[in-house]
Amino acid sequence: MTPILTQLDSLEIPDEGCLRFSILGPLRAWRGERELDLGSPQQRVVLAALLLRRERTVTVAELVDAVWGDEPPSTAVAVLRTYASRLRKVLEPWRSARDLPQVVVSAGDGYMARVPEHLLDLSVFERRVAEAKTLHASGDLLASAEVLRTALDGWEGTPLAGLPGPLAEAERSRLMEERLTTLEARLDTEVQLGYHHEVIAELAALTGKHPLREQLCRLLMLSLYRSGRQAEALAAYRRTRSTLVSELGIEPSSPLRELHDRILAADTSLEPSPPQREPEAWIAPTTGVSPPPAQLPADLSAFTGRQTELDQAQALLPNDKKHPTVISLINGMAGIGKTALAVHWAHRVAHRYPDGQLYVNLRGFDSAESPLTPNEAICTFLDALGVAPHRIPTRLDGQTALFRSMLARRRMLLLLDNARDTEQVRPLLPGSAGCLVIVTSRNQLTGLITGEGAHPMTLNPMTPTEARSFLRRRIGAARLVAEPQATDELITRCARLPLALAIVAARAATRSGFPLKDVVKELHDSQDSLDAFAGGDAATDLRAAFTSSYDTLSVPAIRLFHLLGLHRGPDISAPAAAALAGLPLRETRGLLAELTHAHLLTEHAAGRYSLHELLRIHAAERVVIEETAQERDRALERLAYWYMHSADTAQARIAPHRHCGPLQTLPPGVLSGLRHS
Repeated sequence: MTPILTQLDSLEIPDEGCLRFSILGPLRAWRGERELDLGSPQQRVVLAALLLRRERTVTVAELVDAVWGDEPPSTAVAVLRTYASRLRKVLEPWRSARDLPQVVVSAGDGYMARVPEHLLDLSVFERRVAEAKTLHASGDLLASAEVLRTALDGWEGTPLAGLPGPLAEAERSRLMEERLTTLEARLDTEVQLGYHHEVIAELAALTGKHPLREQLCRLLMLSLYRSGRQAEALAAYRRTRSTLVSELGIEPSSPLRELHDRILAADTSLEPSPPQREPEAWIAPTTGVSPPPAQLPADLSAFTGRQTELDQAQALLPNDKKHPTVISLINGMAGIGKTALAVHWAHRVAHRYPDGQLYVNLRGFDSAESPLTPNEAICTFLDALGVAPHRIPTRLDGQTALFRSMLARRRMLLLLDNARDTEQVRPLLPGSAGCLVIVTSRNQLTGLITGEGAHPMTLNPMTPTEARSFLRRRIGAARLVAEPQATDELITRCARLPLALAIVAARAATRSGFPLKDVVKELHDSQDSLDAFAGGDAATDLRAAFTSSYDTLSVPAIRLFHLLGLHRGPDISAPAAAALAGLPLRETRGLLAELTHAHLLTEHAAGRYSLHELLRIHAAERVVIEETAQERDRALERLAYWYMHSADTAQARIAPHRHCGPLQTLPPGVLSGLRHS
């Protein structure tokens, strides 16, 4: 099997600068790594027609019919020749200078596309399917299933997606039928190999999507029966029969009826054979039995507090070992202790997941490195599960399918730390029951809550009692008892943020001969900056952590965050924030929501927003750097005028007969926002 796959895989590696084409999805073309602009939809139809008939002539009449059908314009032939000329310019811009082969060739009364077989995804797909049939006929089912899976991995979606015209429509239907037939062949082969457990979920989804495909129903029935689910197998038959009778007025075919009768009679000849596996093809060689992965970072020995949150998290786990996969989403601002809590809880419940624990830092807000892609993350997991690198599919959907297959019937714990967005997390979620997934993020990841049923838990600053316990574990109870006032001041200056407390505690611990009041004085002297919260590296530097939190925000949201540093009140309303920014209320509400989603702002009451004290200091630092003195003055003037106008409006309602002098006109958007507030 390996030489065949290696040979086929090599077909897809073009030389530098070679043209390659894809039609198993949207029509696309690349020269090397650069994607080409193929022009208008009609021009792309011409190229698609040539690629579908590669190395054979497509007449002008056939091209006219492909593009316009029965109602071509009078200028159709001239337009077609223009399309052909433009395609040559795109596909062969330096042909004469570099002596490259011609792609679009005039041939008789029409054109021809000369594209090497290995540079068109459809050709590669068809060759792999043919190779799989040969392997199957020779009895090598394992190799056949692998080649079919690799062939299907090359698809990018609906073939010729977005192309108009009768040719594209007809070819879409034909190619989708080819794909579905190939998928049935792969599933049939895998059922023959004894993988009936692994294919049930996929077959159930496919039968729902294609209820008239009897072959899919047959495979689902057989897989369910062989998995000890006889009743469900019979129910699958009843659903298909009902659909066939109601929609087509026919009974199921003889093979399907016979399988139903054999299942009903519990025919022992349907019992599965032992699965045919080839461990060396999927699993990397080892020197013995590999232990389950145990990748959790070390638990903090000084962890303390968060008992309420731990109880809340523990309540998510039912007593049933076969519970549906639970997704716990721990979110909150930078430095709030999300990872510490997640790791501590994971260690507490790890014994419930004997098949292992997987961990990955997704680097969603890493100031030094770019975020981890889902492909990179899933490949690290597959490697930890023993999958040989050359057996990992190249496409993300293939990797996801393999990963979920590896997790099927396993009870595992996954800790996905520091996620940037839902798209980064979704491919890493198991597809079967019995697992626990813990996700941490500075964003709310509402898509994960809505689409995947994640249970959110937003962390707030520690309580004063928890903060005191935190310091006691790190610098000792004696120093806290000796200086209770300094201890309280430390907690206040750190605004009960765990990262800030950890930085200050580390400084106090390294200066064990200094009184705590000296540390307090240092914090007091830098109270309008975060200088006192600089750690030894980017991971323990509060300013760096805050800055990386809003790197993903829009420019207007970042500007609003900076301007909020000018506001000294405990909170601010949306209309007041609009005045501060000089923006319409509606736009400002969107920006406030963006900041709230990123946990840079808290909506503690409807329409009222507050900054964590240390975030306010950071915003005040940044606004001086990012905004000119003039703009800062104008922002404060706009805010002052808004408060004056609000006071005047309130007085007019309380004492309508009392007259006040005229107020300066506010910016139109702000005034409009005020009227609707």
